Amino acid sequence: MLRYRICGPRDCSVWVELNRAFMREEINDNEFWNEADKLTLQEFRDLFMEGLEASEQVKFLLFEEDEEPIGFANLMISFSVWSHGKAMFIDDLYFKSGERGRGNGKEAMHMIEEYARELGCKRIQLHTEHSNTDAIEFYKAIGYMLADVKFCVKYLEEE
Repeated sequence: MLRYRICGPRDCSVWVELNRAFMREEINDNEFWNEADKLTLQEFRDLFMEGLEASEQVKFLLFEEDEEPIGFANLMISFSVWSHGKAMFIDDLYFKSGERGRGNGKEAMHMIEEYARELGCKRIQLHTEHSNTDAIEFYKAIGYMLADVKFCVKYLEEE
């Protein structure tokens, strides 16, 4: 049975391991993303701790089956006039390759939606690459609407 829990400091290693696996897959698939996969283990750990410190805006979820971590979601909470209050942004949702195609994604999205309601969120939004047709069809099948918007990004150089 799939369960989720909110990450705490003791989850650093497993969160880092799952995020690195996800990044390896994404970067192999698309050269859009920066060189986040080049982060050192300590830099990844520092990012995790920074996210935990921002617990009002950042939520890290681990999905487990029989107490074994099989996936994660990185979530952000913000205020949006467009949603008339809080909005949840799913930055990443990932399951290990052997855990896909078994209904885990659908169940995880249901859990995320319930969690968003508990936090008082009025809307959930996410982005996926236009080339990721499997993800697009999955989100449409569970009731998400496609919005034709452009995702703009600028990486800021340290001065």
